[in-house]
Amino acid sequence: MTKKIDYTKLPKSFKKQVELLEQRGLNFKNKVKAEKILENISYNRLSAYWYPFLKEPKDEEIFKPNSYFEKIFRIYQFDSELRIIMFYAIEQIEIALRTQIIFHLSNKYNSGFWFENKDAFKSYPFFIDLLKRLCVNTKDSNQEFIKKYNRKYNQYIPPSWKSFETLSFNSLFSIFKNLNDRTEQVTIAKHFGLHHDVLKSWINTIIYIRNICAHHSRLWNIVLTISPVWPKTPYKEWVSTWENKNQETNDKELNLYAAICISAYLIDQVNPYNTFKNKLNNLFEEYQEIKKIDLGYPNDWQSEPLWNK
Repeated sequence: MTKKIDYTKLPKSFKKQVELLEQRGLNFKNKVKAEKILENISYNRLSAYWYPFLKEPKDEEIFKPNSYFEKIFRIYQFDSELRIIMFYAIEQIEIALRTQIIFHLSNKYNSGFWFENKDAFKSYPFFIDLLKRLCVNTKDSNQEFIKKYNRKYNQYIPPSWKSFETLSFNSLFSIFKNLNDRTEQVTIAKHFGLHHDVLKSWINTIIYIRNICAHHSRLWNIVLTISPVWPKTPYKEWVSTWENKNQETNDKELNLYAAICISAYLIDQVNPYNTFKNKLNNLFEEYQEIKKIDLGYPNDWQSEPLWNK
């Protein structure tokens, strides 16, 4: 086991940061602009984008020949725009899941207050936790539709079509997983064109991607740390594979492409007018230097039924 040491690196001025990168072999077309970028995007944040440009062993932090700061910054800009596209698609999927849960459970129990029935859920502790969360979220909400309800009606928590608007995607997903009646999960999953176990796995994956987007973290070149379930019998157009091989280890892995496929499939089910694929194509057209293989795209991805719908 490697012996740990104290961290002794000291902060550097932005000019010194540029000098350090240059000493390590990074080229600059414009050092003044590079310094300005580092003033607004931290050295540490950008380091995730220049990591693939480092020689082995990467711990020495020496850049490969012909590595340019400007190229790394272009990748950063691409990634920023990619996050916006992914976030917008995931937002629509989240809203669709919320709508489906509210609609089916309200009709099943013939009440907007169905969530107050403990028998609706597998877990009693979850049921109590959900009520607490809804109480907190709606008590001091600044949403006008919640305040209007509180001024007029007796029930402390508004009906699901109002109160559930205050819940996070994670909370909605927990409700879906904890529904006591499996047939409701099956019915909701069919709306998304999937088996209910596959939908659970896919929602978990896009929440993971959503959190990356929400924290402005890197999507480009990532390896998924969770493994979504492969759909054996998808109801709609799909792909033949979403795995690819690590170029260094030759091991199979899932990159962002798998999450992009999931998002494209789901958004096609919930919004027939969506422009998700067009936005992705336009982004790659604008950043032609970005290699799709770095996101896990296979060479023949354009021939897949999902992308030809």
